[in-house]
Amino acid sequence: MTRHTPVQPRCTTATDTAAPRPRSESPHALRPPAALTPALPPAFEAFCALHRDRYLDYARAHLPESDARRAVSSALGDLAVRWPHIVSHPNPAARAWTLLSARIRIQRPVPPPLSDCPALQYDALVLHCLLDYSSTAAAEVMGQDPSKIRYLVCSAPAQSRTAARRLAPGR
Repeated sequence: MTRHTPVQPRCTTATDTAAPRPRSESPHALRPPAALTPALPPAFEAFCALHRDRYLDYARAHLPESDARRAVSSALGDLAVRWPHIVSHPNPAARAWTLLSARIRIQRPVPPPLSDCPALQYDALVLHCLLDYSSTAAAEVMGQDPSKIRYLVCSAPAQSRTAARRLAPGR
């Protein structure tokens, strides 16, 4: 019978293995958090630049400043998430306006006698009568034709036009 001697594991020293590289030298080192910020489509950024101030005007007509800013930021965030769907719509500005104005109406319901107006007519009255937007400017932000805005404003009862002029946050 042959006798086997167990093999002893060889002890390695620092000279046998390379020291690990510091993390900053690693090719897989983490980048700073700023590099993780998602890039928004240029078309969305242009859309925001074009409409943000007008959206804020509309929101301020209904809400205090800080709430108006939060509502618009939140609405723009929703638009960013839904951007591929919004931009594929035949009228992206109208689709975006519908989302924004609905969000504002949820936060502050429409007061009487304006509550009898259809949503589009109410929005046209606020933009035109309260904020002094021209029919063309109101149409651009709402994604409508200027003639439709003129019709919506002119066909509204006089008391609705007067109520729109008196609309203020917190009332």
